[in-house]
Amino acid sequence: MKVYKLDLLTLLIGLFSLGACNNPDQIGLDVDPNNGINTAIDDNTTVLALTVPEEKIFTNNLAKYPIGYFIDPDLGITETAAGASINLLSDSLKFGTNAVLDSAVLVLKYANEFYGDSLTSTYRFSVHQLNAKLNPLTSYYNDMPLAYGNTEIGFKVINKIKLKDSIAINQIRVGKLDTITKQAPQVRIPIDASFINSQFINAAAANFFKPAAFLTHIKGLHIKVDPIGGGKAGGIPFFDLTSGASKLELYYRNVNAKIDTNYVTFSINNSMSTVAATFSHDYTGTEVATQLANPAVEYNKVFTQALGGLRTKVTFPNINQLKQLGAIYINKAELIVSVEGGSDVPFAPAPRMILYQTDIASQRKLVPDLDPYDSRFISVGGFGGLYTSTAKTYTFNLTAYIQDLLIGKSKQYALYLAPTETEMSNLANIIKPSAGVASKVVLGSGKSSANFKMKLRVKYSLLNN
Repeated sequence: MKVYKLDLLTLLIGLFSLGACNNPDQIGLDVDPNNGINTAIDDNTTVLALTVPEEKIFTNNLAKYPIGYFIDPDLGITETAAGASINLLSDSLKFGTNAVLDSAVLVLKYANEFYGDSLTSTYRFSVHQLNAKLNPLTSYYNDMPLAYGNTEIGFKVINKIKLKDSIAINQIRVGKLDTITKQAPQVRIPIDASFINSQFINAAAANFFKPAAFLTHIKGLHIKVDPIGGGKAGGIPFFDLTSGASKLELYYRNVNAKIDTNYVTFSINNSMSTVAATFSHDYTGTEVATQLANPAVEYNKVFTQALGGLRTKVTFPNINQLKQLGAIYINKAELIVSVEGGSDVPFAPAPRMILYQTDIASQRKLVPDLDPYDSRFISVGGFGGLYTSTAKTYTFNLTAYIQDLLIGKSKQYALYLAPTETEMSNLANIIKPSAGVASKVVLGSGKSSANFKMKLRVKYSLLNN
């Protein structure tokens, strides 16, 4: 135990605060202002940290969709893909007589998220037709395979992932001269003419009479990235498949008295139909595989990974030993977790992690320090979880959580650490498994070396009767 003296002003402030409060849940234990106070720091509480699988993720209504292939030096291979309905935007679409296809392009608009190698890896996006249409009444989870045909109907090779570079597009304008426009960063995948001719241009008119008939006819598209070669890592870019910005564009001509180019789009928009995703992780040959095969063994490092990969289970087996010190008031309790040395290169750790607790039914819930319905809520910023690149640590404020354990207000089940989105506007959703980032973190466990050891640091005042 490390003991540090506090200055007189700090003691007086703490003393007056204690004397003014009558609710032991707010500050710990009732305090007699006439009693002496010895202030100390304890960082010897045992922290047991284990790598465990993440729960599966519901993918029907994601804000952004990952499509990629990533080889991580610590975690093996991650593959992500998406299946999407494309929507008929108006009833009774007609291509007219003597329609001749010029080109067809699947537009995938980037979302503002990428994890992996954006500079040296080559990405080959491939498109296939789904074998069956997606059902909006079905709950699609990340571990549910999406069946698609063997015939590739489109592909595009991308040398660099550029989330911020707009691109110049030749905009077709019916009855007017074409024009060059700048559009948001996107991947444009040419679609095979034979597929478009058979399924669109020359298909029966009844298939384009109503959106429901069109969905039954075309079924949908499956988009993935082929395995990365050449010893490169690859990566996971994210795409906007929710707003209609991603779409299938068709350019065709009607050869009659005059020739003009026509343009029609079929949007990807999960408010109108269905989008689903698959995420898979292959840990073969990694330490992760060893840890998952021996779930009760404590190792020197632990792993967390988004996209339904991994989380770290944290418990404090001897937390009740603090009660043996006598009547104590918890000034502050922090869980400090360090990134394992060397694991931050070449891929940076997640910018933010979340820490949440579970209840008797293993359901996720906010710790009281982050619960806006708890009077001790200290704000998102005060709770912590952002990565500190200088110290290479994440810190979480658990003052109310530890206090509740010590006074018997709550029972310890488990805490969990996992990567999450940087923005934490919706606290109810933030403790769900993250599908909005693809990052990982390798952490020192409770038995790691001193430089990377996971620690619970409790600052308390000992009240002497």
